Amino acid sequence: FFRDYVYIPLGGNRVKVSRHILNMLIVWGLTGFWHGAAWNFILWGLYFGVLLVIEKYFLLKVFKKLPAFVSHIYTMFFVVLGWAIFDFTDFAGVMSFIGRLFTFENGFISQNGLYLAISYLPILLVGAVACLPVWKKLYYKISEKKFTWVLEGAVCAAVLLLCVASLVKQSYNPFLYFRF
Repeated sequence: FFRDYVYIPLGGNRVKVSRHILNMLIVWGLTGFWHGAAWNFILWGLYFGVLLVIEKYFLLKVFKKLPAFVSHIYTMFFVVLGWAIFDFTDFAGVMSFIGRLFTFENGFISQNGLYLAISYLPILLVGAVACLPVWKKLYYKISEKKFTWVLEGAVCAAVLLLCVASLVKQSYNPFLYFRF
């Protein structure tokens, strides 16, 4: 929607660099506004707009020379920081949260953080193992067998069961957009 009805009518990327940067910031500011009419959502959108500008005009050539995992770590680091902006409704709360991320007042990991890490360990392990490239190669090897659909169904059922078990043991956790 934003690409077709905002970005392209503004000229997209077929304009001068300064106008292209403005177009990206307008689109991402509107994306934040679309998530909610509060300053934290607009800042969240502009945050990602600024990150994309920095990446496109400064870091892209650097990332192409580095191993892929470096850009993955960079992306996940800034995405996680972005969710703090999305979640907190006041700027002081965001800054306090981000400040606590980089201090070791409670040791390397707090009691609550340790509890959450242990609670989500099965899902984290399954996710980490599922990301390995060996599964794609293995899938292509066995996909021509007659009963591959049984294995696919069993894997999907196991993942569904793991997700349901994780949801059942949690306390009340409202949907992300519940407050809108």
